Amino acid sequence: MRSCIGLFMSSCIILFAGSSSFALPRFALMQGAKCQSCHLNPTGGGIRNDFGTTYSIDKLPLESTRDSEFTFTGKLNDNISIGGDTRGQFIYDKGSATTGFQTMTTAIYGSVHINKKYYFYFKQDLVNPGYGPLTGPELFGLAKILPGGWYVKGGVFMPNFGWRLDDHTAYTRGGDLGYVNGSFYQQGLIFLPNYKDVGVEVGGYIGDLFITGGLFNGDGNLTQISMKKSKAYAVKAEYSGALSDLNFTIGVSGYGYDVMSIAGVNAGFGFGDFTLLGEFDVTKDYATGNPAVDSLNPGGNTMAAHGEIDYRITQGIWLIGMFDVFDPIQGIASTDLKRITFGAEFFPYPFVELRPQYRHSMGSDDVTNDQALVQMHLWF
Repeated sequence: MRSCIGLFMSSCIILFAGSSSFALPRFALMQGAKCQSCHLNPTGGGIRNDFGTTYSIDKLPLESTRDSEFTFTGKLNDNISIGGDTRGQFIYDKGSATTGFQTMTTAIYGSVHINKKYYFYFKQDLVNPGYGPLTGPELFGLAKILPGGWYVKGGVFMPNFGWRLDDHTAYTRGGDLGYVNGSFYQQGLIFLPNYKDVGVEVGGYIGDLFITGGLFNGDGNLTQISMKKSKAYAVKAEYSGALSDLNFTIGVSGYGYDVMSIAGVNAGFGFGDFTLLGEFDVTKDYATGNPAVDSLNPGGNTMAAHGEIDYRITQGIWLIGMFDVFDPIQGIASTDLKRITFGAEFFPYPFVELRPQYRHSMGSDDVTNDQALVQMHLWF
């Protein structure tokens, strides 16, 4: 595990030295903005506000294809707005020499403003419509009725933990979902983009410090109702600021359910067209779901880390490099997963993203897990 930590930290240091929200943290870091600058949800993701829509039109696509006369709004009227996302990908797996198309998600969402301090939000994934940890509706009410502009949120939603990445294959989120050849355990933590739980959350700002705390059923929205004595909790504190032209964010997170617990730190920096971000998480009494693996790790002590550097060549074109590591059984190096991903992101038109990537795995020598893929993302 120590070698993994050292590799992760040294990679981040080398990348940063070499370089001198949307739901994507790098946009917030580059702009020195907050998640709620673009989203109605204070913790990010989902339906966008007026600024988020304008940013999608004016600041993301190639300038050569941007139509200055084009305008768009998801507002049906002053109080009701709708939006949507769809993601798909084409994958080539080197180990099996196979290819496949995948519809990852297609979701419709909307918000209804009851008054200035309260709104209702819903999201329905049309690809994963039923109940379950990765499926089912997301819906909550949010009221900014607490002192200091703090809010209270109740319903079905994702607990706030770490960086809210849109790439579920990051081991700090959910990993590869068992699709990688030779894998025999869950590769990553529980915080997939579609993960949600039933509960309440309170949050707000103290200066530039954003604090949230939530209490949940803990079973990931498996059923319509869950009656039990134990509850899950999620807490996060994140500070954002700037030093001259350098924007930064530093945060700590905690999650626990029954005997299982997860603790993490995340940090990010934005300078000009460069952004650098990372996250490091450790667990206790964490089960991978495979009895053979869990029997070798009775303490449930695992580690997941993610590092990412991004460079905007010009408006609409990004280069991206990522390093991921997952240590499911501490002390057994042969089970460690390490992966380097490099690729690009193109925004040829408003609300259109193309993401070609190549992933090189540095795991066991007898299994080839390299993959090439192209993702397409449409949203409004």
